Amino acid sequence: MEPKEATGKENTGTKKKNLTFLRPRLYMLERRKTDTVVESSVSGDHSGTLRRSQSDRTEYNQKLQEKMTPQAGCSASESLTQEEEEHQMQRMMAKRSKIIKELIQTEKDYLNDLELCIKEVVQPLRNKQIDRLDVDSLFSNIESVHQISAKLLSLLEEATTDVEPAMQVIGEIFLQIKGPLEDIYKIYCYHHDEAHSVLESYEKEEELKQHLSLCIQSLKKIYVQEGKPNLLDMGSLMIKPIQRVMKYPLLLCELRNSTPPSHPDFRALEEAFAAVKDINININELKRRKDLVLKYKKNDEDESLKDKLSKLNIHSISKKSKRVTNHLKILTRGESQVKDNTFNREEKLFRCLEKTVRHCVKNISFCLQHIQDVMPLALQSVMELQEISCNKDEEERGYSEAPSNAPNPCDDFAAHLQKLVLMPLSALLSLFPGPQKLIQKRYDKLLDYNSYLQRAAGDESDLAKKDYEALNAQLVEELQVFNQAARKILSNCLCSFITLLRELMLMAQRLCSTVVPPEVPRQTDTHRAKLLSTYSTEELYQAKRKCNATQEYDINLLEGELVAVMEQKDPLGSTSRWLVDTGIVKGYVYSSFLKPYNPAKVQKVDAENRLYDDDFDNISLFVSSRPASDNVTGTLEGSISDSSSSLSGTCGKFETNGTVVDSFQEVDEQIFYAVHAFQARSDHELSLQEYQKVQILRFCDLSGNKEWWLAEAQGQKGYVPANYLGKMTYA
Repeated sequence: MEPKEATGKENTGTKKKNLTFLRPRLYMLERRKTDTVVESSVSGDHSGTLRRSQSDRTEYNQKLQEKMTPQAGCSASESLTQEEEEHQMQRMMAKRSKIIKELIQTEKDYLNDLELCIKEVVQPLRNKQIDRLDVDSLFSNIESVHQISAKLLSLLEEATTDVEPAMQVIGEIFLQIKGPLEDIYKIYCYHHDEAHSVLESYEKEEELKQHLSLCIQSLKKIYVQEGKPNLLDMGSLMIKPIQRVMKYPLLLCELRNSTPPSHPDFRALEEAFAAVKDINININELKRRKDLVLKYKKNDEDESLKDKLSKLNIHSISKKSKRVTNHLKILTRGESQVKDNTFNREEKLFRCLEKTVRHCVKNISFCLQHIQDVMPLALQSVMELQEISCNKDEEERGYSEAPSNAPNPCDDFAAHLQKLVLMPLSALLSLFPGPQKLIQKRYDKLLDYNSYLQRAAGDESDLAKKDYEALNAQLVEELQVFNQAARKILSNCLCSFITLLRELMLMAQRLCSTVVPPEVPRQTDTHRAKLLSTYSTEELYQAKRKCNATQEYDINLLEGELVAVMEQKDPLGSTSRWLVDTGIVKGYVYSSFLKPYNPAKVQKVDAENRLYDDDFDNISLFVSSRPASDNVTGTLEGSISDSSSSLSGTCGKFETNGTVVDSFQEVDEQIFYAVHAFQARSDHELSLQEYQKVQILRFCDLSGNKEWWLAEAQGQKGYVPANYLGKMTYA
């Protein structure tokens, strides 16, 4: 019996040790063998069979009891669950109300801090207008931050005042204000590092540090009076907006966790939490992009050649060789690469602006140098001409004396040109190298990114992609602003340059006007009456056409003006120039421009002109007309034989029975000679040699301008200036 008992005990101990491992298998075996009885291998031992039958009965009884009484257990558990849910709901709503109060109260405190900062620090510093202290570089757009915070607070108070907690919706407010909130805080956070550096530089100067300390002291007194935590320094005041925008995700996360899923604000809070979280992510990404740009700019500006050589290693050489290889592949094989059309457009405009500004600086500098070289000579010539004109005839009142110490207009022109044009353009030109280096660095990162894409490298590809996208996004954003500002500066400088040139030209014209005599006044009836009463009829002549002065002491005459011939020759004895008196001035006129004064004929011609001037330009080109008052017998020729007769008809000639009648001049007055040589500039003009004989076909052009005559010489026809011709009788 002992060995059997010992064996039984050992088996029992082994079963206990392996119970954990064998429990699943035993359970499955018991389930399969519920209705069978297995005999034990040991005779007289029925313990195994008894245990399995008792286990089956126990399990069956428990299941039967559960089936018989299901309602009691369910009702008890459900009642317990409902009580717990209600209790949990009350706790969540209480916590939610507490977080909402905290959100509103902290926003009020934050808004109060911003108001005190603007009132006690920003505005006083701006009103003082201290040199070397830029308030905007310290506080950036803090007024905009104050405005968006005030708007957020008003929306929060409106959503919670007189509204039941179960109906209060906070998430929609942040979704509504997300856009302007992100834009404003981006600007402030972007400039915060620069503002901190500027503050450190200001604190090193005693005068500026004293102004800042006065503002901080006045602000600390207010904080003490209101029982607020003491303000440390200016830096702790400047960092408050950054701390606030980072706290919004924490508050909204707590508020979402304390809001029941059945609450109408739950879904909006989830979206609002994601929105403010994205705001912080975007601000951090913007900060990372800026740091990356500053890193590359700083490396290029501060590193010496020795520092660059010290960084030369196998990795850098390998990276640069891969870039060159990738670049050659793109050029030769035409392999595709990542492209950004917006960047390509802005880069092209950037390079065009750089080239334009560089050429403008160069050309305007040359222009200024040339003007400075020429202006003293021109001014000296003007002064000499003034002296000659003033000393030539002191009796003539038309000349005005200029001061001998006249200022040089080029000095003011050069000073204004430097200030308004060259200095702004030179400063603008100095800003182009920085973006150019970043554009090159962006292209290097693009080559790295393309290389990693071809090799499908995971981590390195992600890093290259992040660097490329950061540089690309930063350049696209800043190039647009830079190009717009550069175009505006360039346009303003060119407008200033044109204005300065115009003012210089007007000043030069005013100087020259002191040399050129004023225009002789036109003859009036008073002057005519004076000539008629002073001179006899034989001495009076009339200008047949306009006469311009071509030599010294010549005078200008208009068509029809009356003159009195004082002497029929000039001082050299030439009878082609007569000394005449217009009743205003005395001077010389070529006799070919004069005809005897006949009052009766003048009245007749005036009447004819009134009748036929309107039709002269059109009808007389093709047909010859005859005034009805002419008592000439005969008939008008039915046809015009050639172009000469047609053109001669335009001068008012009428052929009747072989007799030519001219209503303005005699037949021999058609023959003239060239006083000066004239070179034709187009096919419509006629070249003439000096003293060449010409025949005048018409004493005006097609538009009626009598300063150009239609002439014929050696079988060729064309227009010549009337001033270049003289009457053949005086040749």
